[in-house]
Amino acid sequence: MIPDELRLTEAGKEVLFGLLTKAALGCLLLYALFPIYWMILSSFRTRAEITAAEPSLLPFDRAEFTDILSDPTLILALLEYENYVTMWGRFPVFDYFVNSLIIATVTTVLALAVGCLGGYAFSRYRFPGKSAVGGALLGTQMIPGILILLPMFLLFIWVQETLSFPLIDTYHGIIFVYTTFTVPVAVWMLRGFFDSIPTAVEEAARVDGCSRFQALVRVVLPMAAPGIAATGMFVFLVAFNEVLFASVLAGGDVTPFAIGIQSFETQTTAYWGEMMAASTVATAPILILFVLFQKPIVEGLTEGSVKQ
Repeated sequence: MIPDELRLTEAGKEVLFGLLTKAALGCLLLYALFPIYWMILSSFRTRAEITAAEPSLLPFDRAEFTDILSDPTLILALLEYENYVTMWGRFPVFDYFVNSLIIATVTTVLALAVGCLGGYAFSRYRFPGKSAVGGALLGTQMIPGILILLPMFLLFIWVQETLSFPLIDTYHGIIFVYTTFTVPVAVWMLRGFFDSIPTAVEEAARVDGCSRFQALVRVVLPMAAPGIAATGMFVFLVAFNEVLFASVLAGGDVTPFAIGIQSFETQTTAYWGEMMAASTVATAPILILFVLFQKPIVEGLTEGSVKQ
């Protein structure tokens, strides 16, 4: 038996639970952010420092920290920028990044265009086989991409030889693949957001003279903007970071960053510092984009789970 004086009150239990929850979330946050921290830290280190048997977890030693406290501007002087200089001079990193940006942006626009129409149709219309079609859309996400890669490659070869329409190592070829695989997810995500919007607002718009399509464009889509932003960010990240299909279907002048970064590692050596510098440069715009649109993205992720 626990003495009464040692028992926690209800308020004490809530405080303890809150502290444990915050501690657990803090540990998860550190676990998620540490790879990014190590990537940025390694981009400013020499090869010897990166490959050391016991690399330091801190960017500076004790003496350097002491100097920085007295003069913070020394941070810029103490950092090593050689990896960034070598990266830009030795590898076409900018071309890789632009290719990924083009592929991911066009894929996002197409997936959102189709996803909005498909999600709206699933949310508002009743038609025969609706549940079966919805299940089939979700079922496509259960098929491993490696099983589809070879048939997709053979299909592209057949199209090129039969119709003289190039698909391999082209923007439209890889964009077609990414759009095909992201549209089902976009449809299901946007359906949840459209379900959370009352039909009364559309009925009011139609009473005022709007057609069904006009009500969708002028009323529903603006109300679903947070959900569209969240879905767009998800599709963009998938297309930007995909490796499997890009390694076979996107090469040459359309090589994306996820594949181009492999050129930093050869059979004889690996340019770890330059690789970390390139990864930092490619990650920075994505992080900035997320920070700028953090509010609508978070709102979209939460609104889609609440139905009114």
